[in-house]
Amino acid sequence: MDVWIAYTLAGLLGISLAAACGMRVFAPLAVLSVASFAGWMTPPDSFAWVGSAPVMVGLCLAVLLEAGAYMIPWLDHALDTAGVPLAAGAGTVVAALQIASVSGVTGSAPVDPGLLWTLSAVAGGGVALGTHATTAMLRGGSTGVSGGLLNPVFAIAETALSVVISVLSIVIPVLAVVAALGVVALLVTGVLVMRSALKGVAGASKKGKVAQAVA
Repeated sequence: MDVWIAYTLAGLLGISLAAACGMRVFAPLAVLSVASFAGWMTPPDSFAWVGSAPVMVGLCLAVLLEAGAYMIPWLDHALDTAGVPLAAGAGTVVAALQIASVSGVTGSAPVDPGLLWTLSAVAGGGVALGTHATTAMLRGGSTGVSGGLLNPVFAIAETALSVVISVLSIVIPVLAVVAALGVVALLVTGVLVMRSALKGVAGASKKGKVAQAVA
């Protein structure tokens, strides 16, 4: 495989996993850790820690705790705020892991660490932050519409999508990229629809107040 094609695919896969981190910080890392521990994938030497038993157990527990906490209305909003740096960090790590793995597949020289982490922070960290912010906005809309009653349903969907994309990255990488792009497009569409609906409600309310004032 051409080196540049390999790096392009790895970059896209890293960005896809970063988007999954934006929905659930620990899920992609946990899936990669389980896959490494089981021998389904071989991370580069600098990321060998991902496949260690203590890290795997810790990440799996973190996934369960995070998923459970997001099921609690109002606590989920606090987690959205607290999770900003964690999402950026996790997105950076998964992107760096994917890019760093290319040299082991193609036999090319490893990417310079400074360039590796810079690219990963900009691409992976940026996508994770964008996805995290988008889901937080949609959760806010869910709270406004349902008083928080629909938030657990939204939380389950987030967790499921994050895990599915992460698993696909191991089994069918190309499908993981397609799924991540589809999810991001869906989230952006949801935000646009929510904003349009809120503007409509605000406009109707303003017209009602003007009518009352005139009367």
